[in-house]
Amino acid sequence: MIREAKPSDVDSIYELMKPYMATGELLPRTKDDILDHIRNFLVYEMDGKVVGCVAMKFYTKEMAEIRSLVVDKNSQNKGIGKELVKEAIRILEEIGVKRIFALTKTVQFFEKLNFKVVKKEIFPEKIWFDCMLCPKLNNCDEVPMIFYTRNYT
Repeated sequence: MIREAKPSDVDSIYELMKPYMATGELLPRTKDDILDHIRNFLVYEMDGKVVGCVAMKFYTKEMAEIRSLVVDKNSQNKGIGKELVKEAIRILEEIGVKRIFALTKTVQFFEKLNFKVVKKEIFPEKIWFDCMLCPKLNNCDEVPMIFYTRNYT
């Protein structure tokens, strides 16, 4: 079941993200940072346990990012990530967002959800603020992808 994250989910979200932060697949985030942005997270709960999460970050009233998409290794390949992204898209469309982007290494996953590969230069500079904190700044291996919602004209 997908639901909005609550402050009580911070530890679970952090533990889900921790292995991916350790390998550099996700930018480092503290529990305090997750708590500060908890209203932007959705979680997937199965049998009372959080097994997946995704966050949405807003850059303009018309553009947002899907980020911090993680599914517990034991729960992967069950469609949980797909459901989380679809729900994030639904929410973002509902509030009027026109463009949704993701920076990813899993291009095929996002292509199946109708995201298209684009050049990073199309994004405003403020989107790259988080990149300044990344140890891979000069050797980024993530692919920028974009989804145009039904609100896009």
